[in-house]
Amino acid sequence: MNLLDQLDWSYWKRLNPKEKRTLLSQLLLHFVNPLMKISDIELKDFHLYGIKCQTFQLMIDDEEFIFIPGNKDAILGWNLGTKGLSLLETAPNAQEITIPQELRGQYNFFAVESLGELINDQTTSLRKVQIPPMFVQRHALPAGTNYLGIYNAVTGSFSGEADQFSTYEEEIKAVLSPNLTPEESMTWSFPKNILKEGRWYIEMAPHSDNYHVFSHEKHTYSSLRKKIRKKNFDLLTEDQWEYVNGAGSRRLFRWGNDLNITDPYRGKSVKKLMEQANMFGLFFDTSMERFEITEDPGVLKLTNKKYDVGIPIVDFLPLSSYYSNNITMQHETVLAPSEFLYRKAILIKI
Repeated sequence: MNLLDQLDWSYWKRLNPKEKRTLLSQLLLHFVNPLMKISDIELKDFHLYGIKCQTFQLMIDDEEFIFIPGNKDAILGWNLGTKGLSLLETAPNAQEITIPQELRGQYNFFAVESLGELINDQTTSLRKVQIPPMFVQRHALPAGTNYLGIYNAVTGSFSGEADQFSTYEEEIKAVLSPNLTPEESMTWSFPKNILKEGRWYIEMAPHSDNYHVFSHEKHTYSSLRKKIRKKNFDLLTEDQWEYVNGAGSRRLFRWGNDLNITDPYRGKSVKKLMEQANMFGLFFDTSMERFEITEDPGVLKLTNKKYDVGIPIVDFLPLSSYYSNNITMQHETVLAPSEFLYRKAILIKI
């Protein structure tokens, strides 16, 4: 049996930990740049909505990556309309929904069948594809940035790459701890994110006083992809992105099809499922404020939509594993970190 066959998920999940470690050693030896620092290798069990994967989490040059087994017969895409969705709420009257201009006249938002057409139109087509084994970055990064660590805006403490952070420390502290008059302090609040172009970028971590701190370089799509490849990484293709997001499940969303986050009983549980690591241990942005770029500049995943219709299945559709944007991007588009994310990968190709 060749190496790729052993790295296919159908075979990988039958291996014991010792056998998996032997295969991982071969991959690190032959497919990862020997100049890169490998550390903190852990065999971990990940699961989401009944799909489980035991695989390796590791640090590559101090960034978190996950090894994801390949799949020779992955089924991706959606063509079922609303069939099988456990929750499909429609607004009770027209006053409670806001139909965006580009969708007006195309769909009846009060008819399940018409909403099914919308879902089919805004998701990728059903298809069978071959997905290679790969190491995938656990968290997508704001475009043009490298992660340095976490800064607490209240205590002033920092955890991470202290030497690099020290270069920007005074500038960041000045922005987050400004000298305010009593009147100004009544209305001032911590900014959501700040970019010092060519130097640093910070963004607030949800539900905390912490900021993620990044170094920043101005990049276009072309220059960022060139830099990534120079270090022997790749971006994910659309097929690869959809697979690592939802594992090829026949559900519209990786966590299932429950969208009722406002329910007083199930709401917190649903929201937790949406935001937690998926069945491969990867995290995906749920803010619907940024795109994640792929290997094809014409294919963007997620969204930066500026509106809510008022119907959960429509409003959350951009979080679907198979959501398809109708927005294209030029090679020379400058990538603002507050608008675009990128995720590095090492593909195992023989």
